[in-house]
Amino acid sequence: MNKGKILVVDDDAFFRKVFTDHLSSAGYNVTGVSSGAVALNIVENEPVDLVITDIVMPEMSGVDLLHKIKQHNSLIDVIVVTGHGTIESAIETLKSGAFDYLRKPVNEIELLHTVERCMEMKKILEENQGMKQSLKLHEASRVITATLDVMKLYDAAIDVFMQSVASGAGLVIVYEPGIKRFDIKTMRHLNIDAAETLAGAFMAVREKLVREAGHVNAMPLAELEGIGFEALEGYSHLLIAPFLRTYEACGFMALLNRAGWDAGDMASATFIAEHAAQAFENARHFSDAKQTAFIDSLTGLYNAKYLETAIDREVKRADRLLSPLTVLFLDIDDFKNVNDSNDHLAGSRVLIEVGKLILKCVREVDTVIRYGGDEYVVILVDADFNVAERIAERIRSSTEKQRFLEDEGSDIRLTVSIGLAAYPVHTRDKLEIIKIADQAMYRAKNASKNAVFLAPVPPAA
Repeated sequence: MNKGKILVVDDDAFFRKVFTDHLSSAGYNVTGVSSGAVALNIVENEPVDLVITDIVMPEMSGVDLLHKIKQHNSLIDVIVVTGHGTIESAIETLKSGAFDYLRKPVNEIELLHTVERCMEMKKILEENQGMKQSLKLHEASRVITATLDVMKLYDAAIDVFMQSVASGAGLVIVYEPGIKRFDIKTMRHLNIDAAETLAGAFMAVREKLVREAGHVNAMPLAELEGIGFEALEGYSHLLIAPFLRTYEACGFMALLNRAGWDAGDMASATFIAEHAAQAFENARHFSDAKQTAFIDSLTGLYNAKYLETAIDREVKRADRLLSPLTVLFLDIDDFKNVNDSNDHLAGSRVLIEVGKLILKCVREVDTVIRYGGDEYVVILVDADFNVAERIAERIRSSTEKQRFLEDEGSDIRLTVSIGLAAYPVHTRDKLEIIKIADQAMYRAKNASKNAVFLAPVPPAA
């Protein structure tokens, strides 16, 4: 008798066959595949009761597969198996919704016991639809609350919301005070015209939405004035669930449907919205804490810990947009004299003023980092040699003209030496470009100080 459909995912053919043989002998319908991508395709197109996956696999890890399965259907159970497990990886998988966690080599008795326990719980839940719905909502909320990256959270929230509440399309919008309009963060089964139509309609009733942001609202679209219904592809009803609840920054998940919603849908929407609100609050705190770890306590600029993160992000952006990227490495000339002639507190205040001066000379899109001591790194996005040299010269000349600590009655004069290196002209290695800019800075310092030096461009291959 078929006891259930199990999918075994492992790039190791030996372990895949061992698991498949054990489970088939116990009466389960088992399919073995070697990659997460193949497994995900099966999950999305065939009924599956349980997925047993290795963690360490090429292209898509078991943890990534777990997240994608739970986004697709939070009621599919996942057991994670690995030969490289740690306590941290176990906690991560369980928090993300895994049923259990096993380590290789897995004893046959242990494997079958874990699978039987999983299947028995699934059977009990299927016999109680109310409990099944509660579990679905609980599992869905775990997917949301386990996500700490805000951008990923937008996608996770709308996917879970649409799984839990009847809908044909959906989107997430957030009111941005800086641009004074609703910004579309993500959308499902809508074209951009339809999404922009809704965002504009929400803007017209923002005051009302904020006043009623304590609960979920369902309404006919006809109640929204000035909306172009032809853009909404035949949808007639709208459900709005808040997840950001302050006046200045309000955010909503919105679903569209061709019919209304019953009391059960409203209860599910309320449950998901409450957990989404908590998840976004957690993500905000996590982001603040992470940001603090990347901030230099003296100058308020980014610190050296942030450099690799920033250069990685901007190199990927440059590759995606086929745009230039230039790095400036800056060192204050003879800074030791400032400390020797004054004191270290004065030196610290000078470093703060230098940081502010650099910020005034660059653009808002650029990143300024205090690399350490009296060294600074500037990442100039979408900036070729000509643009970068102009900015570097602006920093050099502004520093030369500045009277530092003038407000305190001092007249400290400084100069800086700046090295330039560009991606991908000098190198395609994101860390090597920092080293090349650093070497160029020393060329400027050794030549004359108070200078800007462009690293020699390597000859074409």
